[in-house]
Amino acid sequence: MGLAQQFGRPSGLLGAVVGRGMARGNADLSRWVVHQAAARPGDGMHRVAELGPGPGVGLQALLQQFPDAQVWGVDVSPVMLSQSRKRNRAAVSSGRLVLLEGDVSALGAAAPADLVMANHVLYFWPDPVAELTRIRNCLRPGGLLALGYQLRQDMPAMAQRRFPPAGHRLYGSDEEVTALATNAGYASVAQHVKGPDDAPEGRVMLATA
Repeated sequence: MGLAQQFGRPSGLLGAVVGRGMARGNADLSRWVVHQAAARPGDGMHRVAELGPGPGVGLQALLQQFPDAQVWGVDVSPVMLSQSRKRNRAAVSSGRLVLLEGDVSALGAAAPADLVMANHVLYFWPDPVAELTRIRNCLRPGGLLALGYQLRQDMPAMAQRRFPPAGHRLYGSDEEVTALATNAGYASVAQHVKGPDDAPEGRVMLATA
């Protein structure tokens, strides 16, 4: 499996190395997305899930931000679930965090969810409108999707070069991503940028079911 494919489905020893790199490189964005979701006015978050948690930094932030919530982590990669488990061992042992191997369909275990977070997974969906629709169906009415991502022109050169030939889709504007959520039936969509506009460190789309 090539390096670009490893980012979509880490496996083996190389996947473990990729996961450790994700933990370092994506941690700030994961924590920021959690804070953006928590700042949204509304009811409390009692059923929270992360799709594609990778090495588990985002799950760690969700557990800390929402101390009364039941949390689920759903990932297609057993290697990433193992890293998530090691990083959040106490929460797994207590039953507060449930880790599931699978794709969006496994989110049904968390339904009706108050919040679903998904960071840096958008690029790997062949049919993003279908995936966003499936997530919306797992949310309660008024529930929130927090989708963290980066635009093509702001991504590392390696991703810009290798992701498209591997079949991964990169996006050039927030409007493209907003249109996906609108077509998937979300009631409202807001975009937020982390860092300065001329050198963004990441983005989040907050979409309400």
